[in-house]
Amino acid sequence: MKMLDPSQFDRIFGSLDPFPYNRAFVHHLESSRRSLEGSLFIDRVLKALNLSKATSHYPPKNKDALRQLYVHICESKNATVHHKLSVVYYLLLDVDDRNGSHQAETYSQRASIPKKYKIFMKGLWHMDALQFDLALQYLTHPSLQPDFVDDIITVLVRNAKNDDYSLALAYYHTVQPIIQSSQALELLFDALARSSVVDAFQFSRSHADFMRRQLFRRLVISVLESAHKKESVDKALDLTSLPLDAQEEQWFKECLESGEGKRLPGANDTLLMRKIATGHVGHGGDPGNWAVILEGFKTGSGGRTQA
Repeated sequence: MKMLDPSQFDRIFGSLDPFPYNRAFVHHLESSRRSLEGSLFIDRVLKALNLSKATSHYPPKNKDALRQLYVHICESKNATVHHKLSVVYYLLLDVDDRNGSHQAETYSQRASIPKKYKIFMKGLWHMDALQFDLALQYLTHPSLQPDFVDDIITVLVRNAKNDDYSLALAYYHTVQPIIQSSQALELLFDALARSSVVDAFQFSRSHADFMRRQLFRRLVISVLESAHKKESVDKALDLTSLPLDAQEEQWFKECLESGEGKRLPGANDTLLMRKIATGHVGHGGDPGNWAVILEGFKTGSGGRTQA
């Protein structure tokens, strides 16, 4: 195919004047690589396509390096034609961004790149540009099969600003992907717990008992660790009012009486809040009781009010 012929480099990439990968752009890409867990998404694509050798050529420092990268892509025996075309399309997105051209779209039409491949690569390109909101407009497209899910969730959670996990949660709820790694699962769950105690609780129940117990414990710890934040009282009320089954009730007590949660300020107050909420102590509906306990939780008194 001529669109993957090393001799077509000049026709595909044009004059490259000015060369798009100048020092400032290369520095930007290297900075993005550090922000994205040490790998750009184009690095991940190249690795998945067994084109790891090409990764060392990106970003290319000069025209010869870009030509060599293109030759590596063309001559690969491991990737399908559409995958290789998609990587070239990604490179042309770089050129367009720097030079204000429209070479990527022209190339995609001449090479007949399927629309879903273009959508996916454009989403990954925006991820690498740290333009996460734009990236999700592409990566949540219904025509796509979820890919690089764990990496996308990890990046979105770890790059959230001011505890705003809306992008990570929007991606998860829209795509409904299967998460493979425990690290990505825990990051997603922590984002859920910080955003909605009830949603995190329901999420924990969708897992088998061992993982369900681990996630439930993380939820309890998350609420206690937020004790000094503005929304801490609301989260404490949500946690202690959950419709726990007998097993979850036991996990709750173990976490706060003898587990990791015992050392955290507010553990005793949280236990007492649960007893009041379930009618196991005093007059559960007495606003005075709640006021004292909630103030104890908020200030981290660690249970100055005794059951």
